[in-house]
Amino acid sequence: PPPHPPYPPPPPPDPREVLEPLRLSTYQLSVLIPMLQGAAPSAILSVESCVSILQQAAALAGSRALPHAWLSLLPSQLSSLVSLFDRHGCGLIDWRRLALALCDIPRPTPQQVSAILKELSDVGDPLSNKVGLGVASSLHYWFASSGEPPVKEGPDGVPYVEGHRERALLDAVLSAFTLEGRVQMVDMLSYASASPSVADALIQLQGVYGDEKGGYTCAELAKVFMLATLPVPEATGLDRKSMVERVFLAALAPQGGEG
Repeated sequence: PPPHPPYPPPPPPDPREVLEPLRLSTYQLSVLIPMLQGAAPSAILSVESCVSILQQAAALAGSRALPHAWLSLLPSQLSSLVSLFDRHGCGLIDWRRLALALCDIPRPTPQQVSAILKELSDVGDPLSNKVGLGVASSLHYWFASSGEPPVKEGPDGVPYVEGHRERALLDAVLSAFTLEGRVQMVDMLSYASASPSVADALIQLQGVYGDEKGGYTCAELAKVFMLATLPVPEATGLDRKSMVERVFLAALAPQGGEG
């Protein structure tokens, strides 16, 4: 079995989050993201290394660091799951894309992206991959705008909330895109906004890469096209809720079969 990481997992949160099946909770993100960052601060990681880290997380006694359904996956099935995020077939993934997809953050509208860009402009911190963490934390995000869900009491007496705890989710997402104390805001907005439709991606990302007239440099246009070429699970055109189930169906399909 893979070795245990050299640090204990954080304590489980109170209240617990009740999510759709297979989703990553904010607690699970708080366990996995430091492990992934420790292995690949630049976010580019081999499929083999990512599988090893997931196995290490699963081996943390009592940590609940992975959804229950993940624990039933064989190593080969776990590898199939991670490989679905290998966009170029070269055995490498950007683990931030996997984390964003499996915690089920909705895709922002162009208006929501524009609102974030305006907030950045208002505080005098232009859009870049080096936005201060304090500034990034103060912005209003589309996935953390409805307020904290009400705490309820389960039949076992343990408090719970339906859905993610918004502040904890925001902290987890920002931590995934933080490098040397700066938030990679361009990458975060690009990955969250990406679409399997190139035309849709151009419209969605105009505020991120284009100038006020909608123009693009060659490098910017190339990056938009790269982002529009999404990994298999997102290129199905399904909403993210259906996509997560499709990911696991693909991972569990018999190798070489019709599944």
